[in-house]
Amino acid sequence: MFTRLRTKLTFFYSALFALIMMTVAGGVYSMISTNAIGSARAQLEATSAAFQRLETLQIEQLRENVQISSRDFGFRSAISLGPSEPETIRSALANLRLRMNADVAYVIFPDGTSISDTLSAALPASMIDTLSDGNEHEGGVVLGQSAYRAVLSPVFAPNLVGWILVGNRLDDSQMQALVTLSSIPIQAELLLLEGGRQIPVARSTPSAPEPRSAASAPEGQLLQQTLRLPGLAGDEMELELSFPRELALQPMWSLLRVLAVIGALGLALLSIAAWLLARSITSPLARLEQATRDVEDGTYQAVELSSSDEIGRLANSFNLMTEAIEERTHTITHQALHDRETGLPNRAFFEERLTGLPPSDVVVSVVGIDRFQPIRDAIGYAQTAELIKAIGARLGLLETVVPPADLSGGLLAVAFQAPSDEDAENWLAHLLDVLEQPVDIAGQKIDVMARAGFVRNSVTEANGPTVVEKAAIALDQARGAFAKTGLFDAKSYGDPVANLSLMGDMLTGFENGDIFLAYQPKLNLQTQKIESVEALLRWRHPQRGMIRPDIFVTMAENTGHIRALTEWVAQRAVADQRTLADSGLPLRFSINVSGRQLGDGSLIELLDTLEVSSPDQLCFEITETAVMGDPDNAVSDMRAICEHGFSISIDDYGSGLSSLAYLKMIPAQELKIDRSLLLGLAPQSREAFMLRSTVELGHGLGMKVVAEGVEDVETLEILRDVGCDLAQGYFICRPVPLADLTDWLKQERPAFLPEARLSA
Repeated sequence: MFTRLRTKLTFFYSALFALIMMTVAGGVYSMISTNAIGSARAQLEATSAAFQRLETLQIEQLRENVQISSRDFGFRSAISLGPSEPETIRSALANLRLRMNADVAYVIFPDGTSISDTLSAALPASMIDTLSDGNEHEGGVVLGQSAYRAVLSPVFAPNLVGWILVGNRLDDSQMQALVTLSSIPIQAELLLLEGGRQIPVARSTPSAPEPRSAASAPEGQLLQQTLRLPGLAGDEMELELSFPRELALQPMWSLLRVLAVIGALGLALLSIAAWLLARSITSPLARLEQATRDVEDGTYQAVELSSSDEIGRLANSFNLMTEAIEERTHTITHQALHDRETGLPNRAFFEERLTGLPPSDVVVSVVGIDRFQPIRDAIGYAQTAELIKAIGARLGLLETVVPPADLSGGLLAVAFQAPSDEDAENWLAHLLDVLEQPVDIAGQKIDVMARAGFVRNSVTEANGPTVVEKAAIALDQARGAFAKTGLFDAKSYGDPVANLSLMGDMLTGFENGDIFLAYQPKLNLQTQKIESVEALLRWRHPQRGMIRPDIFVTMAENTGHIRALTEWVAQRAVADQRTLADSGLPLRFSINVSGRQLGDGSLIELLDTLEVSSPDQLCFEITETAVMGDPDNAVSDMRAICEHGFSISIDDYGSGLSSLAYLKMIPAQELKIDRSLLLGLAPQSREAFMLRSTVELGHGLGMKVVAEGVEDVETLEILRDVGCDLAQGYFICRPVPLADLTDWLKQERPAFLPEARLSA
């Protein structure tokens, strides 16, 4: 709801004060309303009691006067005359009423007739019924349209001659006089209770909103006090005193308005005070929050607070923490951007500085120490780190645009300005001269030889090598060319990322026929017949066209896809061999095997899955260098191949560092001479002598000798003359798909050598 602490605190304290004020106001309201209503009820009760006392006194006075009059001789004599002398009786009643200050007087005879000097209304029948007991009675009675407080007493002369009724009127003036006895403006009303009804007979003049009887007033709006009065006629009267509740509570509203004004002023003052207090708390916290954000952005600034309270101590602790973080960050950043052993800047530091430089005229070079591994093994890691540190110091003396960086593994990176590639080579030549001066490590002189690859600084392409990686690749290219310096050759490097994507297309290529086998026939130089073929892998990519085998086979070896590739080649070759045999063209097939599979057991598993009728008709071509990495396991797998009945051919013999020791270890049945030994071949030449020696060596070891790369008839004749068994090359036939091979084998063609004709 609230996002700022200052607002929260202000709202909380203001709401708390408002709640307290509301509670106090509620308590005051409850207390005052209870007292006010209680006071009003007490006034009603007091007024009711006063009326009752007055009523009792007046009844007693009437009773005494009536008793005196009923014993008066003259009055009894007049009554004794009976109803026949009404005027006499009226005169006596008038004198009696005047003496008693009464408002009404009646004489009631035993026969039920009655005479009054002021009223002509007949007495109620229920009153006549009360005369039979002969006793004295008092109470209220309604005569005509008015109510009276009356006393009824028998008259004896000496026997009962009648009854006398004397009364005073109970009218509005009487109710008004009763109201004046109260200190509050109450309302008095006299009601006749007749048959369950309440009939108003007298009421006071209202000095406030006119009250209503309990029957008609809404519940709770009037405070009421009721007094029952006995009646002479059997019915009763009821005096009802009432006072409006709102008038009783009226003084309270003024007090509550005062409290409301005081509460509003207090709330305003408290809100201001709470806001100021909250600001005194939140302002330092806001400064601490901003300082925290600055720390997040890498800016370390102390927060200055003069207070000594908890917030001040928090700020001091924060400043100490910031200093520790800044120091630790500096240490971590230095460690992240520098080599721990040599203390030189590392690749991250170098590339970060390089990013801010303009690409023009800036050359990036990676310098590599030759024989770094033997040097480190000879002098140890600690001394090697000192050596790199010393070389870095030498590089730092040169004019560079970025401090030299240690790339580890005996590689260092430098960046300098050179307008042209020739200038860059000259600068690097000077660098190598400085670098190759003997270095004094622990009192010993160490000679250092180095090479350098370089490339011009440029923006790194997406998914492409970085500038430093290009310079390192250039170093590898220089080492491969046995040069001291080398410029990055993008064409020679190729596109490894695109090549890697080929592995994802390889399985699709198997399915749709983009990857296929082409077969190159091998000619028997003695019989002039085609006795065997070599299966060569080809890939016609739908987007990239024909892809060289050395690209995707090497990539398969490096990514672990070579096993699936070899399995497909073997299964496909065996199937094609069976197809040719069914066509009446049985041939011996040769397939190439990667040296990466020797020793891992996958090649032996493959042999168990091949369904061949004559294993000796399937030959596996393996290069001699494949044995050098792990001779024992490689030779063990070769022996297992032979035990399965298959043949082994030593491929590319003479292309590298051929070893007689390894040649003796390999259980091969065929020796395949590399095409490099056929270059410059002529009769009686040095190359012809070497070729003859190689053929004789193979024969001496019990192997047939095959020569590949035959391009002309002269080479073919020399091979026949030196005793070579088989030959293959473009002069004989290019590699062709199975269907074309079948057609080629069935065709008649001139003999490859003048002495004979070829028959397939």
